[in-house]
Amino acid sequence: MPKNDPPSHCQAAARETGFKVQEKKRDNHLLCGIAFDTKATAMSNIPIKDILFIRKHPRFLEKTSHLKKQLQSIISSRGATTHYAGHDITFLFLGYGKKQRMPHPSIIEKLNSEKITDIVDIGGGGALDPTLKRGDLILSADDIPFDTLQPLKVKRRKEIPKIVQTLAKKNQRRFFQRKILTSAKIITSKEKRIALYNHTQCSIVQMEHCWFLQALQNVVEPQSFGNLYITHIEIAADVVQRRDAFLNNFLELLYGVNYCLLLNQHYIGKVKSDFLKLWLKSERGR
Repeated sequence: MPKNDPPSHCQAAARETGFKVQEKKRDNHLLCGIAFDTKATAMSNIPIKDILFIRKHPRFLEKTSHLKKQLQSIISSRGATTHYAGHDITFLFLGYGKKQRMPHPSIIEKLNSEKITDIVDIGGGGALDPTLKRGDLILSADDIPFDTLQPLKVKRRKEIPKIVQTLAKKNQRRFFQRKILTSAKIITSKEKRIALYNHTQCSIVQMEHCWFLQALQNVVEPQSFGNLYITHIEIAADVVQRRDAFLNNFLELLYGVNYCLLLNQHYIGKVKSDFLKLWLKSERGR
């Protein structure tokens, strides 16, 4: 009797794991008996349509009429919409703390109809991690609200970490992908910063992101909200001071206000524009 050919590595692995190698006419890939649905993989990252950017309009995105659009993004609930790289990007300033302004019903309708696929938030935050330096870029791995300390369940685009890393390198900044805390209060003292960092493992704190998403979830259809992609980046506007003294706390607060408000367009505004250009340019190339 002729001997049977020895089993292949895939067949052996399939026997060991209990899987059977089967041929399917559908668009599946088989690897050692495990089926991978390429259609499902392709659908896991929905193409970018329109974007809701929940900050004020940056100066560098357009060379003309940026002042008018900045005011619109701050004053009007409709925000200020710019058509860029084949997408409508609506900039909407939400305010500070828990009292977040809701978008105009026309924006809610675009969210419900899934014409808006992405929400982007790029702002300046206060460092909780003592190793952070001013200007470091922190991409959110999880967004943590202060009241529950439970991360928000949102979808994130897989290509974003590479985009932000490229952006950081281009601007000679450091890049980290970490947890970000949303607080209702300004955190200034060294003691409180370090205590929050040890308790939450959040590297940076800001005052808007989670409160807005929680409020938005109450007015947008559950399925539409669940399909949104969320990108959240914070720039370290201040650092954990070396001494926990009034003057040190005041100086760091002043530096953060200067970075986020007075010189916003030269620091955070440029990061907003550079990110959108890099992201949407790479999206066109795919």
